[in-house]
Amino acid sequence: MDQVYSLTKIFFSIKDKQIQSGKLELTSEPTTRAVSSTEDMGLPVVSFRDPKTITFIFNVEVTIGSYDYKQLTDMSQNQFYNVEESTHKKLLKLVFNDFENIHIVSNHAFFAEEPSRSYAAEAEKVTFEIRAINCKVKKTK
Repeated sequence: MDQVYSLTKIFFSIKDKQIQSGKLELTSEPTTRAVSSTEDMGLPVVSFRDPKTITFIFNVEVTIGSYDYKQLTDMSQNQFYNVEESTHKKLLKLVFNDFENIHIVSNHAFFAEEPSRSYAAEAEKVTFEIRAINCKVKKTK
């Protein structure tokens, strides 16, 4: 799964704040969803991965200085630098819906890294990597 979306055409929110500009790339890991093994009497047995063990990775690219950039920066800085809050309280609610195929909800989302920023004239965008675990996934079709 590797898809790129315009945030103006889908619904994406984190910590109950909708992100409406830029683009989003959705991937997941591990990519292997089923394995077969040889069990009783030499017959292959298929095992499917529990969907809750899949990590969804949302790379959100926004324009430096935009409202969405400021929201994401505030959330990520709070997660990384607020030592008063427990790890459990730092986990965020995330909702993704592409209105065509997939709807993902998680109460266990987090920023994976602090984005590197360049304020040179040609650098207008910054990417935030958000990972979500223990997701509920629904196919919308």
